[in-house]
Amino acid sequence: MTPELMLKPAPELSPEPGPELTPEQLDAFAAAFATLGQIHRKALDASGLAAFLALRDQWPLLDTPKAREGLAALTRSAKLGESAEQISADHNWLYGDTARAAVPPYESVHRGVEALLFDEATLQVRAAYRELGLVAPRLNREPDDHIGLEFDFLAQASLKAQDALADARAGDAEQFLDAARDFLHEHVQQWAPGMLGQVAAGAGTQFMAGVALLSLGALESLAAALD
Repeated sequence: MTPELMLKPAPELSPEPGPELTPEQLDAFAAAFATLGQIHRKALDASGLAAFLALRDQWPLLDTPKAREGLAALTRSAKLGESAEQISADHNWLYGDTARAAVPPYESVHRGVEALLFDEATLQVRAAYRELGLVAPRLNREPDDHIGLEFDFLAQASLKAQDALADARAGDAEQFLDAARDFLHEHVQQWAPGMLGQVAAGAGTQFMAGVALLSLGALESLAAALD
């Protein structure tokens, strides 16, 4: 499946975080987190990989060292000719698509007392989705607290805030940004940086290392903008 990249040149991000984000910034966050979320959930096929790598220089969030390291890793991946099959095998090994995961991609495993799936964290993430009017695509079949789904939550919150601003509903936009801020602090930042660091260090392909580094950079950019 080819990801809906929707990538555009990066907007200027304010060096002094403020209470408001522009529609252009929200578009950048929505595109980045939607794309990363999709890749974390499922390895790209050959056509999707080619499309993603062709647009890598248009990545919308390159304002952090981690993001620039991630872009460099993706460039190395392209030069090495890493195939979709190699990357899929690495994705499988890391995230346990068909076997035991080297780095479990679920919040509940990293934060739960007994490291179990569908733990309290899963239910909290499900409730956050519900408050935003969303439902995990594989409800009750896949834990809601997968790293890809948590990234998708941030993408959807950004997109909803952008739509609200376009409709001159500033109050609604602020509510969506508050939801993103709370979710980022209470869930994603509590476990994802450590998990993504393990992926970046242990990946067998430059591509998966690059995706993890881009993800770390995106989280840093969003945290700075929202705070």
